[in-house]
Amino acid sequence: MEILSVNEVIENLNKYAGKNVYLYGLLVWEFENECISHLPAGERKDGFNQSSIWLSCSPLLKFETRAMKKLGHKPVLVEGLVLAPDPELGGCGHLSHWPAEIVATDIERYKVQWASKV
Repeated sequence: MEILSVNEVIENLNKYAGKNVYLYGLLVWEFENECISHLPAGERKDGFNQSSIWLSCSPLLKFETRAMKKLGHKPVLVEGLVLAPDPELGGCGHLSHWPAEIVATDIERYKVQWASKV
């Protein structure tokens, strides 16, 4: 399966919503801000979370806070189901601030050549 960037998924949300994908990006694991942000950072769009996807967990995978904090602010590869926002809410995640959501079934550290420039 193809590995996609965060911006690719957001820009083609109609194509990827409801589908399982592999997605790479920077894991942000903070209070009320659990998401995958686009890499490289220089290609991120302006605006709050416009180049980020809210991260949630499938029942098959349980996020362990300690492990997620260890991966925090590092490049990761996420496998999961992409969800479009509820039309009534207009967004995903905390306070509906994200343009999409990925329900993770797997997450691991991802090595990219330009990771040191993040």
